[in-house]
Amino acid sequence: MPTLRIIWDVLFCGEFVTQKGTDIEVAKAMDSHCPDHTIEAVLRWNTVLEGQKVARAGFTSGLRYLVPVDHISSQEIQTLLDSLLSFTHDYCETSTCMISESFDFPLNRSAKARFPVLGRIALMSRFTHGLGYSNLTQIKAAKANQTKDTKNGLNPIRMGKGSSGELFRGNIGKLMTDPLWFLVLTTSTAEGYQSPSKALSGGSDGGMYELSFDLRDAISMLVDDSKGKWWDPLDPDDLNLNPQLIVNPSKELENSFDPATFHHHDSKIQKIIENVLKVEIDQTGDATIRDDLEYTLQRLTRSKRITRQLTGNEHGLVPGLEEHMISEYIMKPWLAEEFFNCLAFFLMTRKPKYWRNGKSEILLLHSLEDLKLDELKDY
Repeated sequence: MPTLRIIWDVLFCGEFVTQKGTDIEVAKAMDSHCPDHTIEAVLRWNTVLEGQKVARAGFTSGLRYLVPVDHISSQEIQTLLDSLLSFTHDYCETSTCMISESFDFPLNRSAKARFPVLGRIALMSRFTHGLGYSNLTQIKAAKANQTKDTKNGLNPIRMGKGSSGELFRGNIGKLMTDPLWFLVLTTSTAEGYQSPSKALSGGSDGGMYELSFDLRDAISMLVDDSKGKWWDPLDPDDLNLNPQLIVNPSKELENSFDPATFHHHDSKIQKIIENVLKVEIDQTGDATIRDDLEYTLQRLTRSKRITRQLTGNEHGLVPGLEEHMISEYIMKPWLAEEFFNCLAFFLMTRKPKYWRNGKSEILLLHSLEDLKLDELKDY
């Protein structure tokens, strides 16, 4: 799957949202505006009228194109961005762009080091379309329910029947806000590539929720609550030119943001993993894929409560700056990794009969302000 994509969003004017055929007309114009680049998928901005249930089909209030750009240069990406931002249509209110970055599961060291403390992410799943069911009735039921159940279940902060917010309510659910729902339609078919405007005539191939996240308060709380338990302040009268501070997180804190409380470290994870592996065998019968899944899931759930040391020579540690150093060098990358891996485990295990393993992604969204394309291309 692509690592870097342009996320191209075109929102409809209010009076055209409920007008039949708006999506097709706009998509044809968007196709014509971007003729030289393959569109990986077209997504519907899906909204419901005020007072209606989330599970309702709703209306398409805009279109989102996913444009892979790993294969082109930074200058070519910038040229394409400038072109997409210039798009206009009588039915459309705005044309905006972002860059998305897709990370492997689990989060690797490089990504962990630069993962931001606040921003926007997208959780994207692809449907199984009844894969693994043995009779026609079950297959039809799975296809009929996968969109509705994904709209309810993919949102990690929604509460209620069929939702997933209960898994995260006590901890990382507090770190996410403003979910936006999208239906994913693929441009890839058995016959080859089809344009997004044609893909809109078919059924959904998956779902996406985009959310804001902010880890700052959680990091601050972990630093404060761990003082005297995981680490002790330096002696301000100590004249040692290379002070050392040990942070030992082996003892769990009575803090909702201690990763020990997160979903992927729950006592029931082994049963959850066993169910996923069984579903995979039912779906594909491929023992190699099953073993790869087990390896990834075990890595995601591995507890990493490692004792760390900060020093004056390596980190610039001095008395009075302990909290800042611990926040920057220990709590921030640790919480970012656990936050990401918890959501990755959720995507891989929440609805394995509906969400195709190996196709789920977590995208970090980069705004165009202060974007450094050359650096992103190098990662």
